[in-house]
Amino acid sequence: MNILGQYLDDHEGRAAREEDADNRWMQERAGIDPEERLRRWDAWLRKTLAKTLRWPANADAALRLQCQCANELTRLVKQLRGRGWLLDGEALAGHVKACIAPIAEQQRAGKVGDFWPYFCAAVRRYVGANAEEIQFHARRTGADEGAQSMAAIMGALGIAGALKSKGKSLTELIADRQPAPKRPAKKPPCTPDAPRLPGL
Repeated sequence: MNILGQYLDDHEGRAAREEDADNRWMQERAGIDPEERLRRWDAWLRKTLAKTLRWPANADAALRLQCQCANELTRLVKQLRGRGWLLDGEALAGHVKACIAPIAEQQRAGKVGDFWPYFCAAVRRYVGANAEEIQFHARRTGADEGAQSMAAIMGALGIAGALKSKGKSLTELIADRQPAPKRPAKKPPCTPDAPRLPGL
């Protein structure tokens, strides 16, 4: 019994440390390595998608579809960045959850026949359909690009009460991330290097 208790304590301790780290990257901008924030974002996004939506029974197909969904949600973040809304941490996570919650609800109700087109349409429609609320939230919290530009100008002029630069928001980090370089396709082993000459 003591071994089981120790295992449970270790497991709970590890889960608490992971939750603290997740909360930290969602709440703080300065002092955390941008690469670490991106890794935490990716892990959070995969975990949220896996818990919220229904996936195919085949593990490989489910993983592939989860990656496609994560890429589609990255397009949503780029739409936010394109409009100048630099949401960070919890605010960005809240909008991702709000975007996929209706999809999950429709899945549970059995109203989604072909998942991928439905998911893409819902995600691509989200920013435009909720633009006023997102803009209001971004301006209220200072996550609007215009407000941050004004704060930078005020700081450069030395005006009292200017906001300190916090570093890049999570929206900026995700939007500015360069895609991984693609590996060159391997030639099939039976393909000759030289072109075939006609008549030979």
